[in-house]
Amino acid sequence: MACCIVADDSKIMRMLLSKIMENFGYDVIEAEDGEDLMSLCIKNIPDLIICDWHLPLIDGVDILLKIRADRKIKQPVFIFCSYVKDVDVISQALKSGADDFIMRPFDEDIIASKLKIIKVLRRAENA
Repeated sequence: MACCIVADDSKIMRMLLSKIMENFGYDVIEAEDGEDLMSLCIKNIPDLIICDWHLPLIDGVDILLKIRADRKIKQPVFIFCSYVKDVDVISQALKSGADDFIMRPFDEDIIASKLKIIKVLRRAENA
């Protein structure tokens, strides 16, 4: 089964994203801060990360740069999910190596369409 890490400091947001990703066939692990996310990436080798832009301890973009720079980590698909609507921030996320950016609020259909675009929904459905 494909592994997804959902990283957000909001427990409610982690629970919502986890439920959606489980519906798509992913095995979901939750992280509440950047250090937890980094440690989980090393231990669990995720296929997909859905991460808030603003994380405690290590911010979202910084954790993305660390993951992309660490050749020991299998490079997962990385999607930011945030209330940030600044075009410069979204551009920075994509230039830093993010595969996509989902703006909040969202629903299961929005998540599904993003996963289809980056070709990871099919993998989850076949897991």
